[in-house]
Amino acid sequence: MNTAITYLFGALLTLGTYAIGIDLYKRYKKTWLQPLIVSIVLIGAVLLLADIPYETYMKGANLWNWLLGPAVVALAYPLYFNLPMVKKYLGPILLGVAGGGLFGLFSGYLLTKWVGADATVATSTIPKNATTPIAIELSEMVGGIPSLTVVYVMIAGIGGAVFGIPILNKLGIRHPVARGLSIGIASHGFGTAKLFETSDREGSVSTVAYILMAILITVVCTVFLS
Repeated sequence: MNTAITYLFGALLTLGTYAIGIDLYKRYKKTWLQPLIVSIVLIGAVLLLADIPYETYMKGANLWNWLLGPAVVALAYPLYFNLPMVKKYLGPILLGVAGGGLFGLFSGYLLTKWVGADATVATSTIPKNATTPIAIELSEMVGGIPSLTVVYVMIAGIGGAVFGIPILNKLGIRHPVARGLSIGIASHGFGTAKLFETSDREGSVSTVAYILMAILITVVCTVFLS
């Protein structure tokens, strides 16, 4: 592929598969048909069948990675309208992030070690509850494998949206602070975006939680683990 076609291919493949995912999700309303899951499966299949290196695909797909920054900033808009609620429950939010965040940091590490993985693989799980760009940098800093950390980050995000929200519903947990904290701590931006589909209040708390979680992970990794 020449350079122009390479960039266009990655960008359009990402956009097209995500659009297919949105259409399937709207049509069948199945949790496992989340657009992100569908697009990952379709992109993986195309790359494997066409024998296209991942690096070639990412030359164009990096456009959407760049847009992650503005997308995160855009989450501040609904948060602005829910600031009174966030201020009211700031104490529980901080305690929840501290407790749940530290548990999330080391539970994956200890579980991975328990099943027999080596230290490098286990260390790669530590930043899994941060957003992808932060997790990649922190993984390298603490001696993990950044590409493996990305997989853990995706599992955390998709798992929270696909399974976490239904579990909260089954358990009868309805308070927006409790729901927002749970998803924001465990599933960062992807789970937060899923919450915004049904509730600005839950999504706003989740936004605060996952930003604080990213700060907590960064502090722990840089000060204590690097």
